Amino acid sequence: MKKIIFLIAIFSVSFGYAQTKTEKVKELISLSGTFTLSKKIESELISRYKKQYDNVPDSVWKSIEPKINIDELVNEVADIYVSKFIDKEIDQLIIFYKSDLGKKLIQNSPIIMTEIQGASSNWAKKVHNIINDDLEKKRILTTSSTAIIKSTCTND
Repeated sequence: MKKIIFLIAIFSVSFGYAQTKTEKVKELISLSGTFTLSKKIESELISRYKKQYDNVPDSVWKSIEPKINIDELVNEVADIYVSKFIDKEIDQLIIFYKSDLGKKLIQNSPIIMTEIQGASSNWAKKVHNIINDDLEKKRILTTSSTAIIKSTCTND
């Protein structure tokens, strides 16, 4: 009898804590650092608008603030993930992002992205110079055309 009660208790706890696919996705989004999903974003966004529209009275902002709800964006992003991943994949991603390697990836992602952007930009400039130099050597571009193109490219 004790075993049956124990098994019922385990099943009750298991079903009580079962997450829906959408709830798992929201956890995944939060863990992965895709973007911060918090009410803090709402207030930061409104603060930026308050600075931009400094002539708008606080009473107007008080009426606008309740209409701004990050949960709408969270749900929309969750729906995107739900449409792309099956339950098992979501579970595996959650496990990964909770692992030491997943945490390291999250921690280093902003730095990696910045370095990738720099490398991409440098590579694009190199390709641009190779093409212009070769076209100039073949007398397809003149030196003045190349100078204009190079100055346009480096002013980005």
